[in-house]
Amino acid sequence: MKKICFVLTVSAGINYGSIFAGPALRNNDDFKDYFSDYYDVSTNYIRDKDSVDYLVVPDPFPPFDNENHLPIIKVPALLFMQRDFEQIKTYIDDYFFLNSVTIDLT
Repeated sequence: MKKICFVLTVSAGINYGSIFAGPALRNNDDFKDYFSDYYDVSTNYIRDKDSVDYLVVPDPFPPFDNENHLPIIKVPALLFMQRDFEQIKTYIDDYFFLNSVTIDLT
C-alpha cells in the first residue's frame, strides 16, 4: 500500500501551525479516516517524513524543506479547505496513474 503524507502544517519559525484558519479545522482525523481505505496515511509530516513515500501538498503552499526529496503530489488548496475528499483522491489517483504509465519506444 502506498504511504502518503498530507502536508497540512507549516513552519512558523519556532513552532508549527496548521494551514487552516480555525482551531476546529486543525484536527485532521477526517483525512486519515477517509483516505486510509486507499492508502497508508499520515497527516504529520514532521513525525513521519522518514516513513512515507509521497507527500500530498496543497497548492499554493508556503515553501518547506522536503528533507528526503519525496515526490510531491500537488492538489489545489481550495479542495482542502472545502474538505472535498473525492476530488483530492482524484488528483492523487491521477498522479499515480500518470507516473505508472511507461512507454516502450523500441
